[in-house]
Amino acid sequence: MNSHDFWGLVSSVFFLSAIPAIGHQIRTIAKRRKLRALGELNEPATHSVSVNQVFSSFFAVYTFFIFGLVVDSKGADPFLTYPRAIVGLLLYWIIWEIYRERRTSGSRAAFYIASGSILLSVLVITSGFRGVTASYWVANGLVSLATVMMAQGAYSQYRTLKLNRSRGAVSLPMHVVLYLKDLTGMIYGFQIGYLTAWSIIVMHLVNVIFRTPIIVSYLNLRRVAKQDENEANAQKPK
Repeated sequence: MNSHDFWGLVSSVFFLSAIPAIGHQIRTIAKRRKLRALGELNEPATHSVSVNQVFSSFFAVYTFFIFGLVVDSKGADPFLTYPRAIVGLLLYWIIWEIYRERRTSGSRAAFYIASGSILLSVLVITSGFRGVTASYWVANGLVSLATVMMAQGAYSQYRTLKLNRSRGAVSLPMHVVLYLKDLTGMIYGFQIGYLTAWSIIVMHLVNVIFRTPIIVSYLNLRRVAKQDENEANAQKPK
């Protein structure tokens, strides 16, 4: 196994490990929805989950999927396409969960654009539009656009946590796994070649930088919540 295949495999493993982490996010929302239905939860099931951040993550995964389809005239890059197809559909599920609960203009736009993107990817697959200069630059352009969206989406999630002062339905495992995915994905980008995969390398680097404050903020909120719980328990009559 050469270096390219090794890091491609490692990157895919970390990327696929995001599946149970994203599943944890979906289960958290489902659990909170049940509690809300029982009257045991006053806030929305998707509280503190930024639709901006989830959609930007979906779009990033989607652009990598398209990049993997068109980067090589011999066929799709399996390390870039198959894992991202699975993760992308799971993120789409979260977008749908947010949309059906909130029905805001932002959630509606995210759901419709994500749905249209999936239909477009089917067109790309069936048309054989790959391995040409135009499609390569289109794919790099999409990844660059997704990088900007990921940065502002991550900032939106960080800002939501700071404003709400509540973890809500935000899943720490999902963000930690995605952080590790970006680290290994950046290494794999260098294995593909900087001149070919420069947009992938930059995106992963940006994701690592902007996802770090989200994780730190979550841990701080969890620490404060634990302190409040301990103080409340200490004040209870024994």
